[in-house]
Amino acid sequence: MADSSAVQRVLARVAQGDAVPVACASEGLAWQQDVTVDAHYDGKPVCTVTLPWVVAGHAVLFADEAVAASVAQERLASLAAALAMPVCIVPRAA
Repeated sequence: MADSSAVQRVLARVAQGDAVPVACASEGLAWQQDVTVDAHYDGKPVCTVTLPWVVAGHAVLFADEAVAASVAQERLASLAAALAMPVCIVPRAA
């Protein structure tokens, strides 16, 4: 897995408006778009989820500014528990 500080720099650039591929290229990180993965509950797959972006093994999702930070954190915790990868939520202007 990539250096977490490089992933954080990519996420910061994306939050400022850079396109994911451009931000990843600046750090030399691999990325994939529209990745389908299984979400799990109690160790069993329950549904598939299509992630808009996966950056260096991290699921990247977007929350607009209208979503309260506490709600975004709850979603992050829920998704992180269901997916077999780190989940990052990037704020995005509504």
